[in-house]
Amino acid sequence: MAQKANNKIATKAKPDANKPIAPEDRWRSGRPRFGLQQFRRGKDHKWHFSGQELDEEVRIVVREHWWFLVQPALPFLGSLVLLLLVVWGSVSLKALGALWIFVYTLVILLVIATGIWFAWKDLVVWWLETYIITNKRIIESSGLLNPKRKVTTLDKVQQVGIKTESFLGVLLRFGTVHVYLTGGDLLLKNVPNPKVVKDALTSITDDIKSKKPKEVPLPVPQDPELAAMLDKLAKGKDVKPLEDADEAYYKRDKDGKAIKDDRLLGPRRTFGGVLRIPAEIRYSSGEYTVKYIQRSMYVLYRNLAIPFVALIVLLPVAVVTPSIGFIPSNLLQGWAFFMGIVVLGLLIAMGLIYINYADDVYILTNKRIIDLERKLIFGFESRIEAEYKNIRDIRVEVTNVLDRFLDIGNVYVETPGSKDTDIIFDHVDHPFVLTDEISAVREYKDKVDKAKKESDEKKNLNVWFSTVVSKMESRSLQSPALKRLDLLSAMAKAQEKGLEVVVVGEDVATDDLPPGYVMQQSPPAGTLVSKGTKIEVLLSKKPSYVDQM
Repeated sequence: MAQKANNKIATKAKPDANKPIAPEDRWRSGRPRFGLQQFRRGKDHKWHFSGQELDEEVRIVVREHWWFLVQPALPFLGSLVLLLLVVWGSVSLKALGALWIFVYTLVILLVIATGIWFAWKDLVVWWLETYIITNKRIIESSGLLNPKRKVTTLDKVQQVGIKTESFLGVLLRFGTVHVYLTGGDLLLKNVPNPKVVKDALTSITDDIKSKKPKEVPLPVPQDPELAAMLDKLAKGKDVKPLEDADEAYYKRDKDGKAIKDDRLLGPRRTFGGVLRIPAEIRYSSGEYTVKYIQRSMYVLYRNLAIPFVALIVLLPVAVVTPSIGFIPSNLLQGWAFFMGIVVLGLLIAMGLIYINYADDVYILTNKRIIDLERKLIFGFESRIEAEYKNIRDIRVEVTNVLDRFLDIGNVYVETPGSKDTDIIFDHVDHPFVLTDEISAVREYKDKVDKAKKESDEKKNLNVWFSTVVSKMESRSLQSPALKRLDLLSAMAKAQEKGLEVVVVGEDVATDDLPPGYVMQQSPPAGTLVSKGTKIEVLLSKKPSYVDQM
């Protein structure tokens, strides 16, 4: 009996082969439980974590690169080195005897203390600060006693870029992964093998987009005139897109299409001439460059004027002075060297003036204004930024008659608060035109939002009316065309659709219709009617003697 009972229990416990096995409650239920493990590998050799959905699969787990544990671990590593030195010293200097026991005790206590401090302060934090990338979402998990989670669904991902911040990052292969989302951004900093993480995210998002259900086709009314009218009314207002100033900087394939690369979103224009130094500006999701603006060429010519005139004067002096004997022969070599240094210095100064002019740029994006200035190619990069929504006022000043004649001026973009946050377009061409352009970009988002709202409303109305009309057409009949048919033929045609013909009178035919033919019908042909509807017809007749009179 016991054997049969055991067999019966085993039979009940055997899972159905066609039914998915529920995951372990400990790791999938999401109920809080204390533990060092935020996730683990199961018997299926896959990662599992608390709160994981039944059809969710962990693709990759990302932590900060191990290099960022080295600096916090230095006290612990130093105590280990000290312990090795003590061991070596105790072997080499045995004469100290019992003193080594005291030193051993202190050093071992130091190793234990620094080890515990490093493990609790840094190692545990590093281990628990993870990005869990599944086939559905990115889960940013951290904390032991106060665990935190931030979830980002992958259907919001628009683009993924990577950047290696330093030479050490290139050497040890770590960097930043910038995930551009709809309405926001997510930064995965100092992750190992950023290209692998980027490829994994791109593969998952492409798979999600390919499985996205297609939109249900809109029902189209059978009446072509009605369908055309609804289609015309549903068309939204088109807003001309802003110019993309970086179009000229994209690499393109043989078909002329822009090639996407792994770079983070930012200005494509480089600095430092042939050195092609990229700007350190990072755009947010959906941000792009609308226009690059430089100071007027007049500023460049004005700054080059003094060294250029000096060069023009010094070159003839350097050549003519020795030939007229003004310089003693024993000093000619020194004179030539001195003048060469001066001329070279003037050329370098002119080159630096040009590069500083070319590298000082104002950038208009679709979200903000950036005043970017680089100092001497490799010098620091300074910038002031102002979002369009924070602009309080825009004004123009033309300081003198020459600037008015050349159409040069200063454009002041004022923001609330300190004047240090104001942006001054210093000596730019066509300042009044630039003011209008800034205002147009500033108002563009409102125009787009308004047009989108209007288009969405029209689309919803089109769906509603098309659905209603199509439903009515599917449940209704169209009144047949009975005009110019004899009465019996008209009745037979109407009966085919379950309709009835009723004669309401006769009238003299206005054309060559013989008597007994349908001249008029109500409702007219094509009208939506239900079964059993009566169609009233007016028949033709011969003209009487009175009619002929």
